[in-house]
Amino acid sequence: MKKLICALLLLALALQPLSGLAAAKIPSLPKELTLTAGQFQLFSQGFTGVWESSDPAVAGAEADVNDKKNVRLIGFSAGEATLTLTGTRTNKTAQVKVTVLPDESADDPVPDVIQRVIDIATDEWIAVGGQAMSKDTKSNKYVKWWGYGNIGWCGAFAGYCLDTAGVPLEKEDDIRKLKPLTNGDPHGIKAAGVPKIDTGYTNLGRTTKIPRPGYLVIYGSVKDAYGYKHVGIVTDVKDYGEGLYKVTTVEGNMGSTVKSYCYLYDARNVEHQNLSPIPREEQTEPNVNYTPHQNTWYVTEFCATWY
Repeated sequence: MKKLICALLLLALALQPLSGLAAAKIPSLPKELTLTAGQFQLFSQGFTGVWESSDPAVAGAEADVNDKKNVRLIGFSAGEATLTLTGTRTNKTAQVKVTVLPDESADDPVPDVIQRVIDIATDEWIAVGGQAMSKDTKSNKYVKWWGYGNIGWCGAFAGYCLDTAGVPLEKEDDIRKLKPLTNGDPHGIKAAGVPKIDTGYTNLGRTTKIPRPGYLVIYGSVKDAYGYKHVGIVTDVKDYGEGLYKVTTVEGNMGSTVKSYCYLYDARNVEHQNLSPIPREEQTEPNVNYTPHQNTWYVTEFCATWY
């Protein structure tokens, strides 16, 4: 009986969710932190409360959708700001002085291979023409590229476009072993599941709050408190300043087809309400969806395929 109990305990440990194991490794809040514009880091804040920034244009704090005791500290633009956490049930406070460095690659041109990704995604959207596509490999070439049928194929569509363009892709089986890359050369993840795509880019040090053409955009939903619901490809970005961007995307598996969206994204809104329609006078392109997805969706982050 003792042997059986020990075996069951070992099995339970082996089956422990990866998220639980990962949570134990999340560092506690630092006193000082240096970020690059668009960069964020996850910390365990120790107690729940309300965050305030001495300069919201420079840095902010965003509660983690999966665990309210964790927080993302985000750098938006060059400068210094103090982030203060005040407990909701206690008198505890915590402060982090954040220094945000400018993103020196912000004006770099889109690499040729990434432009091919954008062109391929756009061509696929036009070619599909709103036709419904199934989830099986027989009638959906994106699922066939991935190799497994009956999946939510938004990630397979993004991977197909990256792979067809010639972007080097890391294998799904290796994503938890990945380390941050030393440069901004085009790179990606060969995975169909959105959480695995996020894990891969996170481990490569390639997640950001700032969009660029050719990046992947990951959406979450406040309705089910899940930050990794859907993924698309950013095809165009217009910077309006003050953290506001006009973002155009092409996305697979929206209404079982390929669609293009165009919306306003507010990088500095940390309340998971960062999507809104662009001005009506700018809604000029036919067949583009100017209503931003479902009203419960938000942009979780962008995956930097290059920088």
